[in-house]
Amino acid sequence: MIKKRKISFTNFLSRFPEIDLPVTLTDETERELSTRHDPIPPAMVDEFLGTFFPSEFIDEYTEFVPCFRLKGTQKFHALVVWVAELTKKQFYLITFNEKAEALQSKIIGGMVMAGDKILRTAAHFDEDWLIHTVSGIEETSRDSGLNKETISTVIELLNDGSIVQNQ
Repeated sequence: MIKKRKISFTNFLSRFPEIDLPVTLTDETERELSTRHDPIPPAMVDEFLGTFFPSEFIDEYTEFVPCFRLKGTQKFHALVVWVAELTKKQFYLITFNEKAEALQSKIIGGMVMAGDKILRTAAHFDEDWLIHTVSGIEETSRDSGLNKETISTVIELLNDGSIVQNQ
């Protein structure tokens, strides 16, 4: 009988280097992180990220890359994961409590293609755990040239690991 090895949350966390804030996530960050960090193995994705990414929504082209974890969180862990699919590449802020239980997940940046439109979002984390995002929708159809609309939001990471979007 083959015994299934339990995947350690500590091992999972070790894939995410701790960083100091401030930090900014852009298209350039995405390229740098995807070449510097190995993808998260599927068994770890299932074990620790499955709450947010059920296996029926993941195909053979989906890749999960660990980006970093925030320093200074006392009662929770805050991780940033880059998820690459065929038509979207997005940064997720994901929180876990001290018992490795998933708390929340929020898309905070990346790029999504839909027809002749591209949505790009950059995110800036400040020292107070506020995440300022700026999204631009580009329409690239031949008729319209290049139209751009921008939207700004503020997302707050609270002391209990909750993620709240402010308007």
